[in-house]
Amino acid sequence: MIRRYSGIALLCLALGTITTTVVAKEFQKSHHGQVSARLSQETNHNCESTNLIANVLYQHLPSYYKSMAPSGANGANVLWENKQAPTWYIEQQRYGEQLVIGGLIKNNPKAVQAGFKMFDWGFAHQAADGSFSGTRDPFHSTSFFVQAVAHTLLFIQQSPHAQEYAKEVARYTPLVHRAARWMISPRVWERGINNNQPYTHRRYLVATALGLTGKLTGDRELINYAQQSLADGLALQQKDGVNPEKGGSDTSYQMVGVVYAQRWVEYFPEDSLSSKVTAMIDKALSWEKARILPSGKISREGNTRTGGQEKGRIGKVKDVDYSTVIRGFAYGQCFDKNKEWGAIAHRIAEYYTH
Repeated sequence: MIRRYSGIALLCLALGTITTTVVAKEFQKSHHGQVSARLSQETNHNCESTNLIANVLYQHLPSYYKSMAPSGANGANVLWENKQAPTWYIEQQRYGEQLVIGGLIKNNPKAVQAGFKMFDWGFAHQAADGSFSGTRDPFHSTSFFVQAVAHTLLFIQQSPHAQEYAKEVARYTPLVHRAARWMISPRVWERGINNNQPYTHRRYLVATALGLTGKLTGDRELINYAQQSLADGLALQQKDGVNPEKGGSDTSYQMVGVVYAQRWVEYFPEDSLSSKVTAMIDKALSWEKARILPSGKISREGNTRTGGQEKGRIGKVKDVDYSTVIRGFAYGQCFDKNKEWGAIAHRIAEYYTH
């Protein structure tokens, strides 16, 4: 049984930036194979700062907050705030992640502040138990937001801007910790993982949300739950590299899962499961590679979710998220030093951004 460890988070919050280093050392495993040694040479800050990600994915930062209201509400939440929609989703505030990280990389303080404003709106709707009362699809939607905030805070600590934004890190850390603890409360966890069953990518999302929050706060129990979700995801990969979504393959959600899995390996390179996660990523990228046309267009043939079947939170038909596919291949190059992955990322970027 997984037990609770109260009090650790408060101690680690007081220790501030030092906590990340201490926790990383504490939870490292004894194996030192070639894969984990290679992965540990790169950091998330280094990969996010590469030319492809910085100058393609973060080239037009204002586009990330063009749908944000002055209050900080974003996307579907603007409609809800204006009483034009009956529901809201905490996940819509997760785009603060791209704004803060992209803003720091591109030296755009306006984008950084817009990102924090999105986070502020989200946490203004947090209940005392850590949940976001009233949000639809609560477990899944919360996992998106928790991952975004935890990743952003760890990125800040790793960046040259750590001191500049130390107050923001200190302010958001207990709030995101509270949300992650809500996710693992018994009834919430049981219902959440049951609802996630048809979607492999959600295993890696949940693992990263809980794992990064655990790393940020020193909460070992969160990391234990994260490893449980990882193992579940790894068991689902097919021999051909497909991570199934609703009983089939999907070139968009395949890469959503890959990106979250890559994030896990970045921050837990010595974890006992990371070598297996890396092998899963390699197989998943190889499958995806065969679905990138010579032009750089991403094939939607056979997609179970983004082939016209589903609609997003604001009612728009879902399409392949090319930026996530680019990021997955770009990260593959960053870690593996595999120029082929980088060439594929560039080809996709040329097709969709020119």
